[in-house]
Amino acid sequence: MKIWQVLKKSTAQAYEKLFKFAIINLIWFILTTISLFFGYIGLITGFYYLLIIPLIFLGPLLIAGLEISHDYLKTNNFIIKSYFSYIFKSFKRGFLGFLLTFLVYLVLFTDLVYFLRKGVDSIFMLILAVLVLYIIIFFSMLQAFFWGFLVLDKENKIRNVFKNAFLVTLDNIVFSFIWFLIVLIISSVLIFTGFGMALLLLNFLSLMILNASIEMGSEYENIDIGELGLK
Repeated sequence: MKIWQVLKKSTAQAYEKLFKFAIINLIWFILTTISLFFGYIGLITGFYYLLIIPLIFLGPLLIAGLEISHDYLKTNNFIIKSYFSYIFKSFKRGFLGFLLTFLVYLVLFTDLVYFLRKGVDSIFMLILAVLVLYIIIFFSMLQAFFWGFLVLDKENKIRNVFKNAFLVTLDNIVFSFIWFLIVLIISSVLIFTGFGMALLLLNFLSLMILNASIEMGSEYENIDIGELGLK
């Protein structure tokens, strides 16, 4: 079964370079926490312009971790300091990818809250709220392929990457849904353990995202994932 194969491969890879991956994860965790702290300060003090800091940096910090995992998948090794260079090299792609994701979630959750409030007095609005909830779940399912293809298919424009992620998710809806649940459960466990978030979260997420994207993307001619698709 593909899901078991991808999960087994991702777990084995994460533990093979556990110490180096833990250092990358810790760097990501510290930088991400600093970015979120600025946003939190802006929120509670009224200096709302500070909210732009996490909006700008969270995407590049994430995609740099994916690039490190991509290096590992290609060469079975990686250089820790490359994480910082990838932040700058992939800054635009990471920022735009995160901005698109953030804006879509913002619109969807705003609609969900609105329809739920109106749904108290209208069954039609309640049906719309359920429909929006399904869209949110589907959009969350395609996130793995979206971020995976952003790294694997670097020459493709973001709108085309998003379209490919949408089509692959729709075409493999059962795999995508189960994989979404697995990623959600593992991420939740690592976050709630505390140390797991600081030392393991980015590594597992990156490898699971990339391995799933390679496994499913290899079946499509219009998705270029390089030599990894031949393995």
